[in-house]
Amino acid sequence: MRLMLSLFSTSHYYWGHEGHEALKKIVFVVIAGIFAVYLLLAIGLTALEWVVRDNLKVEESLQAHSTEPHTLTHFDQGAASFHRRLELIESAKTSIALEFFIYNVDEASRLFTQALIKKAREGVEVRILVDFSAPVFELKPAYAQVLGAAGVKVRYYNTSALFRLVSIQHRSHRKLLIIDGDTVLTGGRNIANDYFDLSDHYNFLDSDLEVSGPIVKTVLDSFDVYWNSHLSTEPVPDTEPNPEAAKFVLPIGTDVALIEKLRAAGESYRQSHKTHECRDIRFVTDFPNHGEASRKVFYAIVEELARAKQEAVVESPYFVINSGGYVVLEDLHKRGVHVRVLTNSLASTDASYAVAALYPWLGSLANTGLTLSAYRGQPLPAQSTDLGGGHPRWGVHSKRGVIDGDTTLLGTYNIDPRSANLNSELMLVCRGQKELAAEVLASIAAREAASDRVIERGRIVQRSALLGAAPLRQRLKFLLEMPIANLFDFLL
Repeated sequence: MRLMLSLFSTSHYYWGHEGHEALKKIVFVVIAGIFAVYLLLAIGLTALEWVVRDNLKVEESLQAHSTEPHTLTHFDQGAASFHRRLELIESAKTSIALEFFIYNVDEASRLFTQALIKKAREGVEVRILVDFSAPVFELKPAYAQVLGAAGVKVRYYNTSALFRLVSIQHRSHRKLLIIDGDTVLTGGRNIANDYFDLSDHYNFLDSDLEVSGPIVKTVLDSFDVYWNSHLSTEPVPDTEPNPEAAKFVLPIGTDVALIEKLRAAGESYRQSHKTHECRDIRFVTDFPNHGEASRKVFYAIVEELARAKQEAVVESPYFVINSGGYVVLEDLHKRGVHVRVLTNSLASTDASYAVAALYPWLGSLANTGLTLSAYRGQPLPAQSTDLGGGHPRWGVHSKRGVIDGDTTLLGTYNIDPRSANLNSELMLVCRGQKELAAEVLASIAAREAASDRVIERGRIVQRSALLGAAPLRQRLKFLLEMPIANLFDFLL
């Protein structure tokens, strides 16, 4: 407000009364426009919750809990996780089902796609479902045609036109690789260089769970629900020749050396990490519809936190709390449960608007008694940093947590309003497996060691740590984004 008054007084000095009035009108029109868009989206999103959904019984059947033995492997290293994906694809006998929010057309996705095409030509059914979110969508129809010619089926999720301001906000943020209906690899990673330590500018510190056992059938059933949803469509044929798409599926000379590095990373990881058995496992997914009634993962997380007695440790790349989230945090605080959160600083994030939405509310967060750390943006000592070359920034991207050193939660859910209200997400929960929980806790602790404390048990100790060593240009962008990010935080 002071800045706005300052602008008005300056305009009066230089332009006189007419300039003053013109500037006031411009500011009024801009604010009115923002408010109108806000109302349109807010009313539209509320109205969509009244929509009657189809297949309710089918959707409810996708909530699964099993006490049968399942094998679980946790992957918190990108190159090793990529190598494991290639191994799983090569092992497929009958079917491969893939669902991703992002599927880029870079080195990682090229190697990944070539592995899929090889299996399709061997007679394995291969299906890829990719979200059609315009800001990140790259697997265009020309690429889908090349894949289709090789026997790989491709569908897009929610191709709503840009002018449909409400329906286009719903996205599938789920990530799945399902092999033969027996094994699933899921977590925060999409298919792109950034998720597998291969980028020379920015890499994600992420995590996955590989699960084998009876519950995978339900995971595959959920994929089929999305694949057959009215929101999933086949690509419209591209009539223009696209030489880049044709080259995308062809090997190049550097592939052998890169695959060997990935194999070495995978073998090293396998030797230092063990497979765990879980006899109390839960799978939860949101459904391919709009409205709060289709959102299941948030409520499942609330249920798991209600069981907490001492501590909940959480890692989320974006940490934007809505009113429902504050209720949960305040309840945990009243019950004496300490909450420890790791998220990105401005220096490490790929989404500065999320930090802009968090920064003004640090005082409110401190009142809930939690501890908050912000990642600095540097690689971890044990991370493979030589695969992509350059000097990339690093940011945390895992969506995971541990409750009371006993229960592990891992999936695709970010702690922000978009995951709570708009996106389709999924989550796996393993209870009673202390060794897996300890491994995940150690991984989070290693990332916390490369972070700075912002809040320590309810006391703000270093507000500037949330900005970190972000350059001036990024800080200016952050300041400009702050009012908009807080006005439209339900879309973040």
